[in-house]
Amino acid sequence: MPASTPVDPAVPQRQLATYDHALRAAPAWWRGALALLLLVVGFLILSIVLGGIALIVDVATGAYTLDDVANGLMTLTPVTMLANNLSLAALIPVSMLIQWAIFGVRPRWLSSVEGRFRWRWLGRLALIIVPVWIVYVGASVLLSPLEPIVVDGTMIAMLAVVILTTPLQSAGEEYGARGLIQRSVGSWFSRPITAFLVGTVVSGAVFASVHFAGDPWLIAYYFVFGASMSFAARGTGGLEAPVLIHATNNVLLLVPTALMSQTDQVFERGEGAGGPFMLIPMALCVTAAVASTWWGRRNGVTVTAPLPPSRVTKQQGMPPAAMAAPVATPTQLPTTPQDPSAAPPR
Repeated sequence: MPASTPVDPAVPQRQLATYDHALRAAPAWWRGALALLLLVVGFLILSIVLGGIALIVDVATGAYTLDDVANGLMTLTPVTMLANNLSLAALIPVSMLIQWAIFGVRPRWLSSVEGRFRWRWLGRLALIIVPVWIVYVGASVLLSPLEPIVVDGTMIAMLAVVILTTPLQSAGEEYGARGLIQRSVGSWFSRPITAFLVGTVVSGAVFASVHFAGDPWLIAYYFVFGASMSFAARGTGGLEAPVLIHATNNVLLLVPTALMSQTDQVFERGEGAGGPFMLIPMALCVTAAVASTWWGRRNGVTVTAPLPPSRVTKQQGMPPAAMAAPVATPTQLPTTPQDPSAAPPR
């Protein structure tokens, strides 16, 4: 049996961390709190600016009048939908810049523990996720009342907005919630499990609350969706799985509504909009998260890595927060053949 390589106790070992705990590279309670505050302020500014532009365009083009606005009788137009999607998509660069400014960790490290968005892994996972969601959404549409498809300029514009910008909107929500929020909260705790659990509860609660649902079933659904995506991010070492699941769900749900000019109904979240039937998409969310983690293991996806370099700790002459003993788990799992792949909300 070959002798193992001796470990020199005088040489500090960099701690391995999961995705959700990576901002422990620059621990300080105020950093996480400030990051959360800046994210909220940034999103509010983006929403007000882009929403205001959309309002001006819609009034100018006659989509509705100022009296309609005053009486709350506005309808969802392609322009309004575009403004909503772009304000959420902007959370990608905003979250990256906040991470860089507050934690001193370069933007690329918000995508995964490898410091990049792993497109090849996303493609492999899509082999599982997309087919399952097509079946799920297809069955949901067929079991619902169907409206005739009227091809006109509004329908075509809405369909284009859904297809072209909804993936970015979904990614923006994941970079904000599972990326910056979860990791900022996780940076407050030295114990990885505690960091994950508290971060998941906080990011899930924020995710559920910003959807402004008034129905208990819908609130539960959004929380379960958020918690499932947190599990998927931790289990796969990055945001590729949550982004794919979220984008697949939203696009496939919105395309039929755009074709039938019913997109505004997707945003009806008052009491009575949900029900026990929401247990089905909840179960699908959980299954997708578990399947993503399993498929990641089968494909040798890196799920832990040394804490990312931080400008903050270097400037302060501090060792990265994790010069403790390394985590005794491999950073990469064995690779097996490449084939098959794995997710709901808006």
